[in-house]
Amino acid sequence: MDKQMPPARQQRSRDTEERLLNAALQILEEEGLDAALIPRIAELAQVAPASVYRRFADKSALLRAAFLKVLRSSNESNQAQAAQKISRTSLAESLGQMATQLLEQYRAYPHLLRALMRFMESDSDTGFVQDAREIMRMNVELMVDLLMRHRTEVRHTPKRSAVHFAVTGMACTIQSYTLDQESLWHGAAAMTDEEMAARAAHCAYAYLATPLQ
Repeated sequence: MDKQMPPARQQRSRDTEERLLNAALQILEEEGLDAALIPRIAELAQVAPASVYRRFADKSALLRAAFLKVLRSSNESNQAQAAQKISRTSLAESLGQMATQLLEQYRAYPHLLRALMRFMESDSDTGFVQDAREIMRMNVELMVDLLMRHRTEVRHTPKRSAVHFAVTGMACTIQSYTLDQESLWHGAAAMTDEEMAARAAHCAYAYLATPLQ
């Protein structure tokens, strides 16, 4: 008969894993992907490096778990708060608030999000990439659901497909502007974050308010 770990040990094990995930995320945000090494993560979590390998097969497995943790947490937070944050009376106002919120989120965690993009591009675990993209897709669907409250203002058809395209385009534009220092946005005329959010929202609104010819 297999011996079960006593409850106290189970809790300590969960606490240790949580510290490791939080330590990994802290290093990713403060210093980026290249700095996220097992000895540094273990030191910050105040555990021996061997403790990492008792819970994760390797560094990549630890980083996958850390990235999924923060993505799920962000998704839960957005689900709980989005309706209150984006409760405007018109499509244009809702798009403006949504663009501002997206830009603020990218500005808040630039190193972590750049690390995530780099990791997803290079990771050999297709299951992880699919899981991460699914969580991102759910966030997009949440924004689409909120904007569909203004479906009567959407003239581009099919309406839900058009809203999905507009949200994705706006998010990708803001992502490129905030995270990719080599993007064409940084060779264009300088603009403030407020101007970028307003222009991204205006482009999305113009697309949605124009019938497909």
